[in-house]
Amino acid sequence: MAAPAEERVALVLGHLDYGESDRILRLLIAEDGLVPALARGARKSTKRFGGALDVGDRARVMIRPGRGELWHLDGAELLDGRPRCRDDLGRICLLPYLCEWGLNLAREGHDESRLFGLLDVALTVLDGVSAPPSDLFRLGFEAKALTFAGLAPQLTRCVSCAAALGEEPLVYDVGLGGVAHARCGGGLPLSADDAARLERARRTPLVELIDESPLECSPWLFAEHNRWHTHRDLKSLKVLQSVV
Repeated sequence: MAAPAEERVALVLGHLDYGESDRILRLLIAEDGLVPALARGARKSTKRFGGALDVGDRARVMIRPGRGELWHLDGAELLDGRPRCRDDLGRICLLPYLCEWGLNLAREGHDESRLFGLLDVALTVLDGVSAPPSDLFRLGFEAKALTFAGLAPQLTRCVSCAAALGEEPLVYDVGLGGVAHARCGGGLPLSADDAARLERARRTPLVELIDESPLECSPWLFAEHNRWHTHRDLKSLKVLQSVV
């Protein structure tokens, strides 16, 4: 006897067409973490799934465990389709990038309430602004996501020797997981001021980072941090880099 379906609120992080009419979705659910789910007939039925299967959508879903790793998605109701993110090139590229961060960092079978809340807020803000937000908005999101995943970047002291950053040359060493004196590590150069701004962004609500001025350092150092520690490439990164 099949287990009864349970109602959850989910964010759609990714999907893959399967067979002639099915779709496999990667859902982020606060209580359950990353959930792979099979939606049978999803590419033919709009009634059962209510147009709620696009990347970035927040939806109320009915899911039940399957026999293997895949859950079954029996129905979905769209709660927020992020419509303004679908008609602007910058946001079209940033939305799946943010979702891929969730896909890389979320765990199956674990409570991911903080990551769910962070991503939902980021997508809501992205949908509400009149133009793509600042790099520091994205970097703040990335720093928070790494923190929630137990990979918090060290930005206040040298990650190698633990001494104060001081006035000497600094680098962001992704292998060590943070800022280091150039004599202690290797990586992307940055200033003490940039490190301080990144730490503030890590602790500041995303909505307050929308219009921040650019940093002098590479805007992709946390993307490298993600790739190094998860051993997974961010497939949407090159597309985003091509439009910013």
